[in-house]
Amino acid sequence: MPEIAPGQLHAGTHDDVVGHAPPGTEPPDIRLKPLLLTGVFIVGFTAATLGGIRFYYHQQGLGPLVQEARTFPAPRLQQNPEADLRAMLKEQRGRLAGYAWIDREKGIARMPIEEAMRRLSQRGEAAYAAPLQPERVPALGSRGGASSSVLSPGAEPGAVRRPAQAEPDKATP
Repeated sequence: MPEIAPGQLHAGTHDDVVGHAPPGTEPPDIRLKPLLLTGVFIVGFTAATLGGIRFYYHQQGLGPLVQEARTFPAPRLQQNPEADLRAMLKEQRGRLAGYAWIDREKGIARMPIEEAMRRLSQRGEAAYAAPLQPERVPALGSRGGASSSVLSPGAEPGAVRRPAQAEPDKATP
């Protein structure tokens, strides 16, 4: 019986054709040198990147995250806001309580709200009815109107326009 190498579980034939190591001499699964070189490269790259960023910010002076806040002058729009508010409210109340022309040519005027409400209440229910609008009948043959063969409401039967038909020639022999 052949001698069993340390760490070998069974004694048997060795397959050299496939490239197996001799029994008991299998190398470790992880190679330590490439693993350590990769780790050193990652740490070095990170350190170089952080150093470059720090150098860049020191060259720029104060970075955008470290800049002092800019101060702007206070707005000078209103010197006395209370007086401005009182004046605005007085003007609005004057508009609501006074008479004035809005468009004199069209006869549109402004009146106090109380007066307008009193006039509407004097009219009764008729004041709240919708104004009567004249009925507009579209022209025959238009896109919104009826076809030429259908009469419009209120139209006379003889008023229907029909296309002219060609009359046969009446030639005398």
